[in-house]
Amino acid sequence: MLIVFQLSSKEDSVMELSIQDLKAQINFYNFFSTFFREKPSTEWLKSALEIVGSWGDTSSPIHQQIQENVQKSGLDQYLNSLTQEYERLFFAPGHVPVNLYESVYCGSGLLMQETTVNVRQHYLRAGLVVKSLYSIPDDHVATELEFMQFLLQKLLELVQQDGAEKDIKEMMIYQSEFISEHLQQWIPTLAETMRANSTEPFFQLISIGLESLVEE
Repeated sequence: MLIVFQLSSKEDSVMELSIQDLKAQINFYNFFSTFFREKPSTEWLKSALEIVGSWGDTSSPIHQQIQENVQKSGLDQYLNSLTQEYERLFFAPGHVPVNLYESVYCGSGLLMQETTVNVRQHYLRAGLVVKSLYSIPDDHVATELEFMQFLLQKLLELVQQDGAEKDIKEMMIYQSEFISEHLQQWIPTLAETMRANSTEPFFQLISIGLESLVEE
């Protein structure tokens, strides 16, 4: 099923939506939101290795290095090394090499700033409230990615309905606004920071995939 709409944009570009493409986007946003919300588990790593193994040129040095590391150390040991690197990057005591909050990149460098409030307004507009509202700021990368997953799921539901063209257009514009106003403002820098602070090929590839997810 293919839906084609003409949207009012700077380029007046035609945007094509297919159910298959939407499901793929939903899965990718779920993949990345899970990565940034939870430490890698064995089941997640098995799935992740299949997913990242299909990105780009699978014969590239970075893909080959990941495969060699898994074969050399075994899945359990490789998971252990990834978990240690994960904790060092995102949860190191004293100084965190890679911060996971938008306000740190787009504001004054502090948490719970105007950016956080603006993100919360987007959630409220969609009828959502963060469960851990008073413990984890709304602009955590995992929460923003999960929000995009939610919007895409809503779009998928609309695409499968008859006579929902107006709602589909509005949802597409809403998604575009959130991506341009928020994700594109800091996710590329977050990805660059990951690459600058980790030589682990798996995290390097994760950062590349994350950055490409929010590109226009």
